[in-house]
Amino acid sequence: MSRAFTLYRLQQVDTKLDQAAARLAEIERILGDNQAHQAASQAQQQAQAALHSAHTALRAAEEDVTAQQKRIEQNQASLYGGSVTNPKELQDLQMEAESLARRLSELEDAQLEAMAAHEQQQASKAAADAALAAVEVQLAGEHKALFAEQAELREQVERSHSEREAAASTVPAADMETYLSLRASKAGTAVAKVQAGTCSACGAELSAARAQAARSAEELTRCDNCKRILYD
Repeated sequence: MSRAFTLYRLQQVDTKLDQAAARLAEIERILGDNQAHQAASQAQQQAQAALHSAHTALRAAEEDVTAQQKRIEQNQASLYGGSVTNPKELQDLQMEAESLARRLSELEDAQLEAMAAHEQQQASKAAADAALAAVEVQLAGEHKALFAEQAELREQVERSHSEREAAASTVPAADMETYLSLRASKAGTAVAKVQAGTCSACGAELSAARAQAARSAEELTRCDNCKRILYD
């Protein structure tokens, strides 16, 4: 088994570990990102507050109408009950009755507006409840899939660590030092395969002698251009 192949096999395991780590980090970020739920929850709370205000306004409008109706009843009792006989007082009561009736009409209009506003806020609250429920259902489904993927990736990482230990155990210390240095400086790719006489990592064309040397089991051959270890 060539030294380059040993490092190439190690790199394959390290690449799997890198990819798993990146995906696990992404899953953690997604699971921790609850902006959609927060937005829907905030909208639902605002709709609830608006409905409460509309309900309070409607109650106040209903109470105003009821109170005005009682004033009219009292006015009508005095006007037609026979207890008042003075023409001037009767005239004043009649004028008061007309004023009370006009005010009742205004209050009833306000009550109708309050009822319409209350119905609108009820519809808004129902829509906000539905939107929040939909977000929660969607997140529950997404999170279930993500939790399953997360568990699978963690198992894969454990297996890969065992594979890495086995692969690293056959690598000489000097080769490991070179490999780790190249991984750090070459975006994780320390070993490049020779493909059609070129370095698969940087695309540089290799001389026939360099390509032949890459097949050596005893020596590590480096690409003249990117300095990665070549494996063929």
